[in-house]
Amino acid sequence: MKSVKKIFVPTIYLIAILSVVGCILLTIMSINKYLTESEKFDYSINGLIDNEVKPVQGEDNTKNNVKVIVNQSEDLKTSYDSVDLANTFNEVFACVGVHPENVKEFKESDLPKFRELLMNKKVVAVGEIGLDYYYGKEDKDLQIKVFREFLKLAEMYDKPVVIHSRDAVMDTINILKEYMVKGIIHCFSGSLEVANIYIKMGFYLGIGGVLTFKNSKLYEVVKNISIDNLVLETDSPFLSPEPYRGKPN
Repeated sequence: MKSVKKIFVPTIYLIAILSVVGCILLTIMSINKYLTESEKFDYSINGLIDNEVKPVQGEDNTKNNVKVIVNQSEDLKTSYDSVDLANTFNEVFACVGVHPENVKEFKESDLPKFRELLMNKKVVAVGEIGLDYYYGKEDKDLQIKVFREFLKLAEMYDKPVVIHSRDAVMDTINILKEYMVKGIIHCFSGSLEVANIYIKMGFYLGIGGVLTFKNSKLYEVVKNISIDNLVLETDSPFLSPEPYRGKPN
């Protein structure tokens, strides 16, 4: 496979422009190791195809303007799964990376495998990557190390990044400033001040179901931000909007 470094510019701006004018709904799905435990919904690869991909292919979906699915990954295995799904369906594109909750599973010997995946023309971003201190900081140093590794890959292959940041705002911002990358702050839920910092850095804010939650203050932030800086995302099958909160998205 040959490198597709030129895909960076059209991909990131295409996503932004189309989301703004309503011609595309950026649907971000997560393949999580806990998914198969649910009895209410089939979260297997076949289930994702039946419930997420096939509806996008249907004619009825044109009224909803859902044209593309960008599927995120959380580790090497799900990165391969995402790429396989993208190679199978024209409407699906993949992100590859290691989620901060999965850094303990990451090995440096995996890097060549990720580099190979990033040369696939259906891989449009590096993600979901970032920092998550919500459950504790015992692996903070490892999270930062792995985060940096994937930011380097994003630079190397001119790919946008999809950033996960939870209870780690300043570390996330300061580290991102060290690299020539842009992309999406996934499931943004921060303050207006933080939103403006990310926007000035060239990032888009991913907005999804959290906006509708009764205890969410995100509405007050979003109404003060230009729609040009927002990307609509689902985080399917999680974070269903009200009144479907708690159900598969």
